[in-house]
Amino acid sequence: MSLPEIRRATVEEILPLRSEVLRGGGPLERALLPGDEEGLGVHWGVWLGDLLVACVSLYEVTSDSGVRSTQLRGMATAPNLRSQGLGGALLEAALTEWEGREGAARPLWCNARIRAVPFYERHRFVGEGEPFDFPGVGEHLRMTYLGSSS
Repeated sequence: MSLPEIRRATVEEILPLRSEVLRGGGPLERALLPGDEEGLGVHWGVWLGDLLVACVSLYEVTSDSGVRSTQLRGMATAPNLRSQGLGGALLEAALTEWEGREGAARPLWCNARIRAVPFYERHRFVGEGEPFDFPGVGEHLRMTYLGSSS
């Protein structure tokens, strides 16, 4: 296996993996997230050779009350490569870039699938409130990034 390469990606590059892992396949349009078509997300990927095997996206969002924050969305790792550290390395690279970006909207948060909560906890996210259901997707928990420990 070749060494993984972690780098910025385009939405076009990550859409097939997002579709497969997060939407169960089907039309790629189903895997588009708010802001993708407008070019608002910052996307990251892990490549093994020419194959994209993990992805994540960060979006600046504004609440109805006008509060800015950054939302992590679309985190996906190819099923046959899970539990090998690729998703964690990708997330850490994206978090490091976000923390160093002047003017990045804070805080950073995500709506984690319940089965992914332990993964996010290992990467310094903490759960808030009670789990909730995304219709057609499943149970999630809102989590907030606590920041780097250094």
